[in-house]
Amino acid sequence: MAGAQLLVALDFSIIYVALPDIGTSLHFSAVALQWIVSAYAIFFAGFLLLGGQLADAFGAGRVYLTAQLLFAASSIGAALSSSAAILIAARVGQGVAAALLVPATLGLLSAAYPAGPERDRAVSVWGTTGAVGLALGVTAGGGILAVTSWQWIFWINLPIVAVCLLAAGDAVRSTTAGARAPVATTATLSACAAVVAMVLAFTELSRAQPAFPVVAAALAVAILAGGLLTLSRNRLRPLVPRPLLGVRTLQVACLVAALYMASFGAEFYLVTLYLQEVRDYSALAAGMAFLPLAGAITVGNTVAGRVAGRLPLGRLLSMAFLTGAAGLLVLALAVSTEGGYVPGILPGLLLSGLGQGMAFTGMFITGTRDLPPASNATGSALVTTAQYIGGSIGLALLVLLHGEQPTAPDLIRTLCVTAVIAAAAAPSALLLLIRTGRESAPVSRPDQPSQHRTGGHR
Repeated sequence: MAGAQLLVALDFSIIYVALPDIGTSLHFSAVALQWIVSAYAIFFAGFLLLGGQLADAFGAGRVYLTAQLLFAASSIGAALSSSAAILIAARVGQGVAAALLVPATLGLLSAAYPAGPERDRAVSVWGTTGAVGLALGVTAGGGILAVTSWQWIFWINLPIVAVCLLAAGDAVRSTTAGARAPVATTATLSACAAVVAMVLAFTELSRAQPAFPVVAAALAVAILAGGLLTLSRNRLRPLVPRPLLGVRTLQVACLVAALYMASFGAEFYLVTLYLQEVRDYSALAAGMAFLPLAGAITVGNTVAGRVAGRLPLGRLLSMAFLTGAAGLLVLALAVSTEGGYVPGILPGLLLSGLGQGMAFTGMFITGTRDLPPASNATGSALVTTAQYIGGSIGLALLVLLHGEQPTAPDLIRTLCVTAVIAAAAAPSALLLLIRTGRESAPVSRPDQPSQHRTGGHR
């Protein structure tokens, strides 16, 4: 399960340092080149709720198997691409596969481990590989380009898929759908269309010269799809069960997940831009510069997994986001002073990575702790959907803020904004979880009756 999460995160960030080589090889236009990244993120965010519905309806194991095979097929298509259109289509396939894979993986974890310390440790391991994968993607991309061609960025997925399928064999076969409700097809497709159109609009706005007819058309589709979903909610099976919407810990997790990706998720883009465009780092050097960040994220994940059963969730999330925000401010200071990597950039990466790792694990422990068993995958998909929608919107606003040709002062300003966004998650988590009683509620042990499995959605 951890390997599956690594696969999803790796493919989101590994592409950044390879974009110039891919553009030259396949003769991408400046507009089309951005779609190599956007196609994955948009369809990942747009189809996550569908993935959660399918995992709950047909069994997480079956959806996990299907998603892994689709990821492998799409990776082969991307590696063999001979044109821009084929590569973008393959990235769409990878995004859809990731959207099926994440809720299926969390559904399998929730079914395998009871709520409490045991599940917290499992989610911590899963969270470690996901958060580290974002940082290692940039490093791996630079390393691959230093020794071979960009096609190996996609070929590398195949052994990961093979290991995941072999290791998870028994869990996949033993997980069945049970007596779950059918998929809310019309509501699901309407919601997916609305999310895809909304993310498409913000992605287009993030360009240097956005096509406003495309933005207007995408927003119109989002409004129409949202209207259809609203009008049909009383006649169709709901996309998200109402008891699930009442789980306060899930609400908090969705909020902080959106703020997480809008702040920490944008850090990869901003620091890569600074190192390569302002400091003239090579792709390999820029990738290697992110290794300490990956290590700090691992430490943060481990710390969060160990203290989650003893430290109230609101305090854990607040401490994580404030630590990460401090690291982003240190990075902004390093850019402003134009200092070297070790005295300036490295401390900021270590501090932000520690907070980022703690926040990633903490928000998924929060989001999955009180979910009804029949809606584990759908609830998990909501958290990840909020994460990547927040990242798309946040990145669009940051790109608009720093302009078409960003300089060091522009990057200082945007890094400060990411720090403010991260800091805003701290009081939000603390206050909302205090209101629901999670700050003082003890964590149930596997051998004790749980007080929380239904308390969040009575």
